[in-house]
Amino acid sequence: MLALLVEGVFHWGFSVRIVTESAGAQHYPYPPPSTLIGALAYGVSAVRGFPECEVPGSGRRATLRSTAALVHKAVRWAAFAFSDGPSAPRRAAAVGYSDFIRAFRLPYQRGARHVWEQQDMWYGVNAHGRVYACGAGFKALYLVDEAGLSELGLGERDLLKAAYSIVRVGARESLVSVVSAHLTRDVEIRGAGDARGPLEIEYYFPARLAEDVEHAELVHLPKLDPRLWEFRPASPVALHEHEEFYAPLGAGFVIKPGRMLVGRLAEGAALVSARFGGRVERAVVPAEVVGL
Repeated sequence: MLALLVEGVFHWGFSVRIVTESAGAQHYPYPPPSTLIGALAYGVSAVRGFPECEVPGSGRRATLRSTAALVHKAVRWAAFAFSDGPSAPRRAAAVGYSDFIRAFRLPYQRGARHVWEQQDMWYGVNAHGRVYACGAGFKALYLVDEAGLSELGLGERDLLKAAYSIVRVGARESLVSVVSAHLTRDVEIRGAGDARGPLEIEYYFPARLAEDVEHAELVHLPKLDPRLWEFRPASPVALHEHEEFYAPLGAGFVIKPGRMLVGRLAEGAALVSARFGGRVERAVVPAEVVGL
């Protein structure tokens, strides 16, 4: 198991729309794991020339999907945290908001409207969810399976190049600047019975993986599922396929960097400690991600 640490800065913030919504696009308060893998997949495509999409299967079984689904075979998990690192302004914070935008509504209208004479009905005004985080620092921790990386024809150097090639986290306008990327093999994995609390954790994690968690709040994010990268999947991701994640406690509607105190890991959880030089990054992940 390799660990990849990517640190960067948001230019204005990010927008990741809730997958169960259509015209009215509300937002997730944090970029979900699937979004982080998608951001890295863009870097992989830029470095190795992978297409943006692939069509596995043939005929009626063919499914158009993002190559992020391929990258997920190597990147087993990803976690996010806001950070007050040296590259970001101190006391940086994020605030969720909804802007009004002129939205193209034709895909949601009946066929009779799909004619030029009905063009006045093609557009409308919608609320579009965003998280404003101007100049806020962030870090993302990726857990990478070496065998899966080899299957993609990628090496460690390719992975670092892909990390530095990340240009956005979220929608196309969610621009970021990557400040640093580090890769390590010095990864310690402990099961629920071996990890003694209290544990200080900065990265969000599924709430089912821990008990007695302090200085944390619950946020609703989608489960990590390859269908999130499919275009019109046969069985779309539904609201019940989201789950609650623990994230550091903010101040009201303001999202800030912080540390949670985890008293005890639940069954099916694992603690990953990745050492990058003199610093250690810890994350709580599902046990199956790390083969426990």
